[in-house]
Amino acid sequence: MILSQNIIESKYHYQPSWVMVLIVLSVMILGYLFSAYNTRFNAFIKTSFSSRFVNQLSQEEYSLSHPTSIFLSVNFLITASLFILQAISIKKILLSFIDFSFLSYLLIVCFLFVIYLIKVLFLKVIGFIFDKSVAVKEYIFLIFLINQLIGIGLIPLIIFIAYGEQSLINSCVHIGFCFFILAFIISIGKGVITAFSGREISGFYLFLYLCLLEILPLLLGIKLFENFA
Repeated sequence: MILSQNIIESKYHYQPSWVMVLIVLSVMILGYLFSAYNTRFNAFIKTSFSSRFVNQLSQEEYSLSHPTSIFLSVNFLITASLFILQAISIKKILLSFIDFSFLSYLLIVCFLFVIYLIKVLFLKVIGFIFDKSVAVKEYIFLIFLINQLIGIGLIPLIIFIAYGEQSLINSCVHIGFCFFILAFIISIGKGVITAFSGREISGFYLFLYLCLLEILPLLLGIKLFENFA
């Protein structure tokens, strides 16, 4: 009786070991890029504050195939997938019945990868049809750039959600949601201006792109996880 009265509820919660592995891997990726590709990594950071750097990098050959871009895209898949699973597990979104497991995490990773692969292929086809490959290339670069920035910004959030006090979790999840909402608005708004404004690309194809590859994936993701659960 005395022992039970002295038990204090913990402010923290247990996390499986693979969560720590993913977080460490994400931090190691950033550390490696900072040390091995310092100039390129600094140029990437500057794009957050200046559209001039965005245009400069997007026009460089192999900009998306550069190791910096590849590693940052991998980092986005790691952190975004983990954040989504964390949000699901604490019932902050509709998919409240999926297990917090590594299998669920891999499912989210695969879903994000397939969605962005289809998105890039669709845009490439549109660019080929209308002979606007340069405009499409700029827009694809912008999409990846925004995602890569989100991947970096999510690192402290997933750490606090995983190992911080319970009182911090709600705030971190809300901040993460704001990241994704802001990214969606910027990618649509700035992307349309940068890649499609004055480029004579049909508004119908733009509308089709938004419906099929921006809105539909969200609805499919919800349905997929409901069935999986």
